[in-house]
Amino acid sequence: MDKVDVRFPQKPKPAANLPKNAEERAVALTDLMERLSAHLTRETAAIHGRRHQELAELVKAKQPMVLVCEEVSRMLRIDRDGMAALPAPLKTRLKAANDALNAAVHENALALQRMTEGQKLLVDTVVTAVRQAQQCLKPAYGPAAAGYRRTTYGSGLAAHGSIASAALNTTL
Repeated sequence: MDKVDVRFPQKPKPAANLPKNAEERAVALTDLMERLSAHLTRETAAIHGRRHQELAELVKAKQPMVLVCEEVSRMLRIDRDGMAALPAPLKTRLKAANDALNAAVHENALALQRMTEGQKLLVDTVVTAVRQAQQCLKPAYGPAAAGYRRTTYGSGLAAHGSIASAALNTTL
């Protein structure tokens, strides 16, 4: 049984406006798959064009379409008799829309994979540069510049290199 919050009464959600028979579902699914294919093509173009603001809006708008597409597709798959009774032109149109959607999904996935790999390469390059810069930092004056390094114990950072090793060996 679903829990109902009686403290804050809410208006009931309207019933989903889904098609009632297999033919209506097939027409609705075909139209939705064509719209989703065009949407994914625009999203792929936004990825290639590095238009991040547009990409965020496209992703946000895509989610409800995908959910409805999955639900209508599920309802159509369940109705095997209705699916078998569909007219041949509608079946052909449904197959063409499915093929176009699969191609758009594949292109979109490749673009997202390339974008992810590029971002990973960029992050790895920045991390490597920062690490190299941290290793190269050396004081320009004082005892450390002359080659003397004081090893620290306890809360301080340990010195690096052969001088620190020699100092540690003599201390031990």
